[in-house]
Amino acid sequence: MMMGEFDIIYFLEILEVTLISAVKFVLAPFEAERYHLNFWKATFITSIGGWIGVFFFYYAGVKFLAWWQHGVALLKSFFIKKSIQSKKKKVFTRSSRFIIRIKMRFGIIGIAFITPSLISIPIGSIVAANFYKKKKGVLLYFIISVFFWSLVINGIAQLLKLSQYVTI
Repeated sequence: MMMGEFDIIYFLEILEVTLISAVKFVLAPFEAERYHLNFWKATFITSIGGWIGVFFFYYAGVKFLAWWQHGVALLKSFFIKKSIQSKKKKVFTRSSRFIIRIKMRFGIIGIAFITPSLISIPIGSIVAANFYKKKKGVLLYFIISVFFWSLVINGIAQLLKLSQYVTI
């Protein structure tokens, strides 16, 4: 590559790692290692992608969720002929019980800590926005958590070097 020449393949690889980290963070460091990015470059790119995901899903996710729930309620009211405001019975799944348990025991710090590693960034950000809309520092906890997990998971990915076993 000559000086000043733009390498589109490299740019697309970086973009892919960034987008993966914004949605399913735990997979991004392994993808970065597959593209032979060094530890610090991979940590930087996955952190930026995770932060983009946190901000996007924290602010836009709640708006979309409210719009979606209203649309579903309108559709149901059309077929069921009941009021849109009718209360529906809450259904708790294993994962929703887990998130509630973390919220009750550890608060926003616990939710921020498990978001990049155990649950995805979109779910964790939307949960935090729904539970802690007016609490200051929510995004700071998520920023610190994403950076911490970026260091840890990128370290594991660089240590394991799984890309040596992949043949294309």
